[in-house]
Amino acid sequence: MEASPYSYAESGGSSPHCREPAVDTNPPPPYEDHPPPPVPPNHKVKFMVSYGGRIQPRHNDTHLSYVGGETKILYVDRSISFSALISKLSSLMDDSISLFKYQLPGEDLDALISVSNDDDLQHLMYEYDRL
Repeated sequence: MEASPYSYAESGGSSPHCREPAVDTNPPPPYEDHPPPPVPPNHKVKFMVSYGGRIQPRHNDTHLSYVGGETKILYVDRSISFSALISKLSSLMDDSISLFKYQLPGEDLDALISVSNDDDLQHLMYEYDRL
């Protein structure tokens, strides 16, 4: 079971995947060397969580889309631990999971990034803060 905070259900021509994303030609430095600015400890982050569906090619082009399943919004404290987030996601989906994946803006669904521990979650939060 996958949960992707940046996956979108297929919605025809209004889908965010139908538009060409802006591409950042200057990649950020590694997050270990240049951390993002401090964030208040009670800061909430918002994830769009899609689960129970499948990733498949769209009929009209070569891009992938997430079809079926459920999509919900989840707010969590930015300081949440991986185990606490997995617990919330498992409860939301009414299923037990051990990892989840996320999509960076501008990337296709074949480039999902796995989160399976606190270090991966820290990197996800860095990417979230960068946006």
